[in-house]
Amino acid sequence: MQPEKNCIHFGTDGWRAVIAEGFTFDNVKKVAVALATLLTKKSNHAPRIVIGYDTRFHSEAFARTAAQAAAASGCNVTLSKTVVSTPAVSAATVSLGADAGIVISASHNPPHFNGFKIKTHQGASAPEEITREVERLISSGVVPATRAGMITVKDIAPLYFDRLKKAVDIPLIKRSRLTVVIDPLYGAAMGYINSLLKNGKCKLVNIHDKADPLFGGLHPEPIEENLPELITAVKQNCASAGLATDGDGDRIGVVDDKGRYLSPHRVFPLLLYYLCKYKKMSGKVVQTISLGYVSERIARDFGITFEEVPIGFKYIASRILNEKILIGGEESGGYGYGNFLPERDGVLNSLFLMELLASTGSSLSAMLGEIEKKYGTSAFLRTDFVNPGIEKDDFVALIKKHAPSRIAGLKVKNIKDYDGVEFVLEDDSWLLLRPSGTEPIIRVYCESPGIAGTRKIINWGQKMVKRIKTGQY
Repeated sequence: MQPEKNCIHFGTDGWRAVIAEGFTFDNVKKVAVALATLLTKKSNHAPRIVIGYDTRFHSEAFARTAAQAAAASGCNVTLSKTVVSTPAVSAATVSLGADAGIVISASHNPPHFNGFKIKTHQGASAPEEITREVERLISSGVVPATRAGMITVKDIAPLYFDRLKKAVDIPLIKRSRLTVVIDPLYGAAMGYINSLLKNGKCKLVNIHDKADPLFGGLHPEPIEENLPELITAVKQNCASAGLATDGDGDRIGVVDDKGRYLSPHRVFPLLLYYLCKYKKMSGKVVQTISLGYVSERIARDFGITFEEVPIGFKYIASRILNEKILIGGEESGGYGYGNFLPERDGVLNSLFLMELLASTGSSLSAMLGEIEKKYGTSAFLRTDFVNPGIEKDDFVALIKKHAPSRIAGLKVKNIKDYDGVEFVLEDDSWLLLRPSGTEPIIRVYCESPGIAGTRKIINWGQKMVKRIKTGQY
């Protein structure tokens, strides 16, 4: 009998597909059974799995299906009692000593998607060797378990809150009189910050804080184009900051006290600068290829080792698990810490920024001005194109074949090709062309010291992608 063809493939952060097309109850069951089988093979005991889910269509039902399938395959399952963020599942997996975690979520994808994330016993996103084996087991079929496990329904959020209280100076924030706007974008992190800062003196203004599988018509990604109401609320309330989290609560979007959206290329250096200058912390800094040059300059100034890795937080998580990492970050607004979990966390970073404001007495705009004066300015843009079906390796080969010596009048001084193709220019500006690992799109990224230069460079990159799409190369 020939093995069935597997249409389930894990990308940069889990398996994602359109609900009722690729993402079906049958396919969720297949993935859960394959994971349970893999864990059983590696364990001398009945494996334990923690399962959580976000606010998307049928996420709870998909989570129950995964729980039932895993339990029927011999695992003991702790199923979240309610909607929880991805970091909450990671925290519970570690706190309960589970062998793995499952999150039913498509993170920032549009509402018609859902997804299946696997977390290791350490709370990190599953590495490729695990997801490849899960895919193989799905294709080859699995042998039913000889015994069934149990399902326990539990409120796992308090386990996560306990970790947050140890990582951040919550009493300091509660004593402050900050006004902060909180925007969970109708997603899984709704109510978390309010619960942690309950009975404090700081004023929290909440928007988009109810469960909505359509995300209120918004795209649940905390980037500027999706945050106009947050920007307005910051201005109307004269707030110190506006803090948004994505659909599953592991990423953050930031608006400063002047009502300006801050790209991750400004937020990550801000966090790093606070840790180094004010908290006197040390350790290695690791970031993805698309996060820019300012943080590298800060690391160099404070004598800290700096490393760049491919896009995908799993590459940062592996460093957190194996090295002394101070902070790790990615361009999509995900930041993690070596003294917390090998996981990005929007709520943790929201609290860290509030701690920054409460402890320094500064404003985000003032501290950013200080950073720009010392380390230079950053203007970042990203555009996306529908991928017509070009394989990543073929795309990279085409770009390299037609690589220019100059872009927008600037000399190309270096080309990196370990994740798409990045052109580094003579003034440290850079242009990255890369097929997404989570969606059928091609991303074009650019950073330079000024917005005019960034627009000029990214326009060049867009033209190159259009030539590839239309077969001109």
